[in-house]
Amino acid sequence: MAKINKIFKILIIFLIPLTLTGCFNYRDINKVTFATSMIFDTDDLGQVIVYLDCIKPYRSTNESSDKGRRLIFKGVGKTTEDALGKIDNFSSAKLNYSQVKAYIFTEKAAKEGIKKYLDLINNYGEMQIKPSAFIYYGDVEELLKATSGDDEFLGMYLNDIMNKKPFNSLSLQANINYYLSNRLMGDNTLLLPAVNLKKDVLDKKVQINGSGILKDNVLVDRLEQEDTLLYELMMGSVYEGTFEIGNPNTDTGFISLDVLSSSEDSMLRFDNNRFTLVKNIEVDLEISDIQGEAIVDSEFINYIKVNEEAYINSYITQLFNKYKEKGIDIFNVYRMKEIHYGKEEINDPLSICDLEINTKVNINGTGLSQNAL
Repeated sequence: MAKINKIFKILIIFLIPLTLTGCFNYRDINKVTFATSMIFDTDDLGQVIVYLDCIKPYRSTNESSDKGRRLIFKGVGKTTEDALGKIDNFSSAKLNYSQVKAYIFTEKAAKEGIKKYLDLINNYGEMQIKPSAFIYYGDVEELLKATSGDDEFLGMYLNDIMNKKPFNSLSLQANINYYLSNRLMGDNTLLLPAVNLKKDVLDKKVQINGSGILKDNVLVDRLEQEDTLLYELMMGSVYEGTFEIGNPNTDTGFISLDVLSSSEDSMLRFDNNRFTLVKNIEVDLEISDIQGEAIVDSEFINYIKVNEEAYINSYITQLFNKYKEKGIDIFNVYRMKEIHYGKEEINDPLSICDLEINTKVNINGTGLSQNAL
């Protein structure tokens, strides 16, 4: 027995070092360049263009701080892997893709289809499927120039933006793993966040501005930023956002309402050869600002509730009809039909689908005082 224990201890001693081989030591890390974001584009000849926004780290046993500099690589090839191979040829250090925080498809590349890029991401061993993906509207070189200062590394900046809204439905859909898992379900229609540049006081800033709509991995339309909040209310939970409503006591003043939380419940009915998509939405709002004077009493609160419920119902109905007329199912009607009415032989359920929406608004918050001026 003692002999067996001795052999077991010796095996443990030999196995422990094997668990430590995944770490970079100081010498190794100085020989590696880490990509933080990948931008996929295409030219007029149909060639693939890949941009890598990278960090070349430097660490020393004599220094307590980390150092690194930014490197931008561009590769052009017949395929995505060919373009990456050409980048690797003129990089002095080994390129590592395990730290990519964002995959970005240009508008042009997305309109031609992103399946070939997704196949590479899914099959390439080092590339992760946890990061978010984006559609970029604009010039790539302008985008890379704009990400400077605190936002020096584009992938990290976009990753931080998405992490600010981790539970919103559009943030969850931006995940590459979610996209790969759901792209063949329903009508094969999914959304990815849209990115563009906005002129700021001193320079241009990167911003999330709506979403790109993809069907069969091809960009077909865009959900504008002003529609995003109502779309998220319709499709899932929202924990931030702002509504404005006119102040009934003034001609020009407005009342600002902050979204505290929301929930929705969906159901698809099938009667008389027509579908009805039923959406029950409940949203908690808080009065955050009042322009002009207002007596906050039960009549005032009821005015806000009634008008805001009518506004949400009307806006979402218009949004549904807009994309229904285009034949773009961003409401998961096809998927719900597959789940609940799979035996019904209907090829285009969206075209015979109506929307029934019921919204309940709650006005609450610690700052609400009854009969206050």
